[in-house]
Amino acid sequence: MVPMLAAYLDRMSAAPGEEIAVKVGGFGVSRYQAELRRIIQGDTHPDGPGYQDELIVPDLCGERPALRKAITPGSYARIADRGGVLASLASFTIAVPVAPTRVGPDGSIIMLVTGGSGTFQLGLTPDGRPFAAFDDGVAAPNSPAVQLAAPLPKKAWTVLIASYDSPRETLSLHAGDGSRITQSISAEVPPSPTRGGGVFIAGLYGTRTFDGKIDNPALFDCALDPNEAARLLAEPVRLINDPGLVAYWDFSRNIETATIADASPHHLDGVLAQSPARAMTGWRWHGEALDWRQRPDLYSAIHFHSSDMTDAEWDTDFTFTVPPKARSGIYAVRFIPDGDETKESFAVFAVRPARDQPTKNSVCFLMPTASYLAYANHRLGLDVPGTEVGMGRLVEIDRHHAFLQEHPEFGYSFYEVHDDGSGVFYSSRNRPILDIQPKVKGFLGGWGSNVWQFNADTHITGWLEHEGVGYDVITDEDLHNDGLALLRRYRTVITGTHPEYHSTAMLDAIQGFLDRGGRLMYLGGNGFYWRISFSPHHPGVIECRRSEAGIRPWEPGPGQFHHAFTGEYGGLWRRNGRSSGALVGVVMASQGFDISEPYVLSEAAGDPRVAFMFEGLDGTPGRRFGAFGLSGGGAAGLEIDRADAALGTPPHALVVGSSQTHTDIYLMTPEDLLDPTPDWTGTQTDLVRADLTFMETSGGGAVLAVGSIAWAGAMAWNGFDNEVARLTRNVLRRFDNPAPFKMP
Repeated sequence: MVPMLAAYLDRMSAAPGEEIAVKVGGFGVSRYQAELRRIIQGDTHPDGPGYQDELIVPDLCGERPALRKAITPGSYARIADRGGVLASLASFTIAVPVAPTRVGPDGSIIMLVTGGSGTFQLGLTPDGRPFAAFDDGVAAPNSPAVQLAAPLPKKAWTVLIASYDSPRETLSLHAGDGSRITQSISAEVPPSPTRGGGVFIAGLYGTRTFDGKIDNPALFDCALDPNEAARLLAEPVRLINDPGLVAYWDFSRNIETATIADASPHHLDGVLAQSPARAMTGWRWHGEALDWRQRPDLYSAIHFHSSDMTDAEWDTDFTFTVPPKARSGIYAVRFIPDGDETKESFAVFAVRPARDQPTKNSVCFLMPTASYLAYANHRLGLDVPGTEVGMGRLVEIDRHHAFLQEHPEFGYSFYEVHDDGSGVFYSSRNRPILDIQPKVKGFLGGWGSNVWQFNADTHITGWLEHEGVGYDVITDEDLHNDGLALLRRYRTVITGTHPEYHSTAMLDAIQGFLDRGGRLMYLGGNGFYWRISFSPHHPGVIECRRSEAGIRPWEPGPGQFHHAFTGEYGGLWRRNGRSSGALVGVVMASQGFDISEPYVLSEAAGDPRVAFMFEGLDGTPGRRFGAFGLSGGGAAGLEIDRADAALGTPPHALVVGSSQTHTDIYLMTPEDLLDPTPDWTGTQTDLVRADLTFMETSGGGAVLAVGSIAWAGAMAWNGFDNEVARLTRNVLRRFDNPAPFKMP
């Protein structure tokens, strides 16, 4: 076992004077101490500028025990009794359409109902056969009272109907396709002791979770004929008016929320745990609508997963207050377990500027926390065989990678699939995330430092510190919540290396900032690519549905392209009519994780409009620029963007340099590859390139887009003393000058 102290905070952003709750779990360690540090430069590569942080508070909590804390993945629904309706239930019928996708080794619970006849289970055995029994639900009954002979087909709808006739002590179970019953069994079964009232759907507190879809379940107060029960399910209006109806959980209502509504007069509403997928096509959907908002009645299914995890639900171990005079920046609680600094771990957050006071800084770093969450706890290096092929080298494994392999319960990223093979739609900060730490290596960071996302972004903050630039740090969640009002505090906004995921509110704020004269330094690649959604009903959780093309490990499935959180159409921003070409001048072109290349300066490098960029530098057209770097050995690489007029790049944008031949590991993006012929690789087409692009905006602002994740790694080369860092400094100096830019 890899020893680890894992932790998370109740927020990823806090202002000076605000309190943060810290939740800590010990895995193979017994005690810990904690301190507060400001993170400046997190890359430990020997050729880099060197790790740098600043001790702020040496002792946050004294020495504390590192308690082992469980994480229980698995989504389910919980319904409490109301007015004793369920507790008085003796005879009953449950009718529910199900489409299983996987059955675990302990079987699964579809519904568990505690009523007047005891605790009743409707579930699947480990081999996928439906059973019905009176049992406490902790484990699958050794000898189910009734069990159908044939397992249910996977990914296909079956209507299950279970009934108990209390006077006759007869338990029956039926299965069919909704129009006819195909399997039936009955047996005499005495009731079990009453234990109050309540219902669980798809599992019991994350145990024996059902993997698959469940459509609107109905509960009646009598033993119905199975054919009549099936007919009622198919006619919801008639069903709701049935005098024997106890509850009808209509999953097509309140889709945006974490609640399920009972459409019966009893209003036995329930709550969902661990964010199962909603806005999913139900058993009556046959392609009539592709947007759940048009026909919510057809989107009456919830897809539950045994691997859903959006809230670890750990207790708070201690709290601390951000020092009132703390400067804005990237901070971390550093944990030292058992006095061994080699086993240190970090919980990272941003100290944003004070909420009610003007900031002294005109520059801010927009920390791409939504993109961090998209990659959170990803296991691409070991679980995806193609990773080494895409890197052109062996995978490097550090301590946190090994720990995540041992602990799948920490939850998945958007780049993985659930245990049943379906896509991961939700990611959350309400759990330990082990790859948002300084000193951590990645899988995709290119030859050299091999840092990715957060740690790569510290090349930028390290450069800002080296240059003595005063700057604030804000997060994606801050931007989503506060919008343009937050950005208007600044003259210049600097992105991270890979700001890939944005909500509508985030893009609107950035567009509004540029329209009003703001300046944006997009110091990365493959940015503004996927649409995500936040929701006030799901604090700390983001949703992404990878619809229609794009580089993606899964698809949402037919008819399931619209987000449950907001109803917005998911997928690429480019497919939603908001190409990054129009926003920042470049679009995603390709990715490859082996070798990065230099740019070759174009004739536009001599244009007077960009003379400020090359002050003190050789801007001769045709010269190689940035033939070095900590991320692949060049300034242009990993994931790269090109200018493209057909995809929104304004006609006045200047491409001052472009990378040329990349390796054949660099492939054309799927959204551009209309005809999959062999001539769409880095050595075969000039569309696979990074463009260093500048453009002015009509409001007096400007955008620099470097079109490369590897750019920041080149900035950090030779202790930030190089031409890439100097050009970036020249741009920031001009961007921070209030003199407006003029459109050509």
